Amino acid sequence: MSTDEVVTAKQASIAGPFARLFFRFNAIACWLFILFWPAMLIFDQVDQPWWGVALTIVGFVLVMGLLGAWMWFEANQARDDTERLLRGGHDATAEILGLEVTDPGDGSNDVARLQLRISGKDVPEFRAVNRDDHDKKAYVVGARFKAVVDPSDNLFTLRPLKRG
Repeated sequence: MSTDEVVTAKQASIAGPFARLFFRFNAIACWLFILFWPAMLIFDQVDQPWWGVALTIVGFVLVMGLLGAWMWFEANQARDDTERLLRGGHDATAEILGLEVTDPGDGSNDVARLQLRISGKDVPEFRAVNRDDHDKKAYVVGARFKAVVDPSDNLFTLRPLKRG
């Protein structure tokens, strides 16, 4: 029985302090935006029946509340994954076994779905999938990259980390 049959690999969410602060700032902005419609009501800037006001406020709370909660969760996840790999990550090598490129169709960068084989001195070999912006020069089948892995559950990243 190999490691990839027991433990599934997970691509780490990596972000520095500025990116996490940016996510949290945007989450708070979403939550504060919920107060926009009630403020418009208080200053008599809205001409709507009571049920329209109630639906609008409920919509604001649901959409902006959930969006803010998602951003806050992403900041926490990035912090936890980054700290975990900095603290207990092991060096490994990731080799691209397969590559699938998708155009999102919205004008943004193409997305590469890399099928990887990751292994290292203290890291049993496992297979993983990594999604990232497509780099036509670097992402080719057979290319090798440095990876950082927590072998306890195969949390990994291909991003360089400054570990002590």
